[in-house]
Amino acid sequence: VAETRNFLIVSVLDDVVSACRFWRYADGAFSLERTFQGEIGVVPGVSGVDAQESDAIWVTSDGYTKPPTLALADASDPDAQEELKALPAMFDAAGVKTEQHFATSADGTKVPYFLVMRADAPRDGSTPTILYGYGGFEVSLTPGYSGGVGAAWLEKGYAYVQANIRGGGEYGPSWHQAALKEKRHKAYEDFEAVPLRPA
Repeated sequence: VAETRNFLIVSVLDDVVSACRFWRYADGAFSLERTFQGEIGVVPGVSGVDAQESDAIWVTSDGYTKPPTLALADASDPDAQEELKALPAMFDAAGVKTEQHFATSADGTKVPYFLVMRADAPRDGSTPTILYGYGGFEVSLTPGYSGGVGAAWLEKGYAYVQANIRGGGEYGPSWHQAALKEKRHKAYEDFEAVPLRPA
């Protein structure tokens, strides 16, 4: 949660896609004015610059193809950002795009995953793919920048898949508890359900 002079900003995770919801206080009540999400695979974060005096906000963001970036914006129009600083790009992300899909696990549970690859890469099962997942300790595995994955894998035209298997925290405590102890096999079934080669 962050606040500015006129807004309360709540960061949420909706189907593993990060968003910021801007609530305005007026006439004794809060009303949802807008949701700022950005593009798939980019995680935005917001904090107030001077909550007592203005609606200026710091916006931090990063994703599979975007290095950590700091921008300045106004809570009334978070899309209009003035980029101030960014870590240097560690690989050429031109033409690489991020998609989100859902696989169906053995028990019918929908398992979200992100697919990162060149838009023009073949989708006939021939593209080499790294499949990564975690599913533990109620930790949400959200998109993040990795120079190593980008330079050693994505630049070669290969694909990277990040699966949000049960055991993590992507959907709250129940998602975590669904793969504990005698149910641990469900995390492996989730992982197995995600296609290794994008088609």
